[in-house]
Amino acid sequence: MSQIPDIKLGSVLISLLEAEPGQEKALHRWYERDHFYSGCMVGANFFSGRRYVATRPLKAMRFPAQSPITEDISKGSFLTIYWMLEGRYEEALDWSIQQVHQLHDQKRMGPTKTNISSGFYRYDWGCFRDTDGVPAELALEHPYKGVAMTYIDSREGGSREDFQKQCTQALEAAQANSACAMSLCLQTLPLPDSVPSYVPRTPESILRKRSVIVHFFEEDPGQCWPAFMANFSRALEKTKCADIVLAAPFLPTVPGTDTYIDQL
Repeated sequence: MSQIPDIKLGSVLISLLEAEPGQEKALHRWYERDHFYSGCMVGANFFSGRRYVATRPLKAMRFPAQSPITEDISKGSFLTIYWMLEGRYEEALDWSIQQVHQLHDQKRMGPTKTNISSGFYRYDWGCFRDTDGVPAELALEHPYKGVAMTYIDSREGGSREDFQKQCTQALEAAQANSACAMSLCLQTLPLPDSVPSYVPRTPESILRKRSVIVHFFEEDPGQCWPAFMANFSRALEKTKCADIVLAAPFLPTVPGTDTYIDQL
């Protein structure tokens, strides 16, 4: 009998989608009522997940205007984040790839959409505002008012250890007296060839330097995110360790409702 693993965050799956015009409600309902579960949550080693949306006002706050993540930073309305158990990444990856191919065969991949960015990440480290606050494992379960995704590319010449130290210092400076309770840093992982071809691939040269930071906010990100990100951007620029290539805030969906769908 295999040992039951500790409940520790090890890796992450993030999907950012855009519906075809007029298909926003259909995409939302398909993902919420079928794919969120059939695509990941019914599988072993996935232990938490949450969906988010970006309204027009939130998308207007994204920066920079030119991003390697997407040609049009106003695209990418639907965000989904899943947590996977530490030490079980390969098992979870193999299962999820087989599952998505089977869902294709069953014609259960929903309405037409654009996959802006979907990928797997390794949880590297976290920066926490509070000494004994919400742990990373519960971040998607806690009723935070919003999240923000910050895609950053480390600059040439520095080590991963230097990047972590300098980035942590920038985050600590921004989190002080802010509504951001935690920021979790994820390292981008390569996609296997068996992943469906419509999922965007990131070149190996970019993979080595790209990280994603997920920030969790106790207040409406439309109100608190601009000041937090301005402080983080200034502090990060002083370190000269990395560049922000996309920063985007989101609101959590309200399960079982179409809240925000008319505001995309």
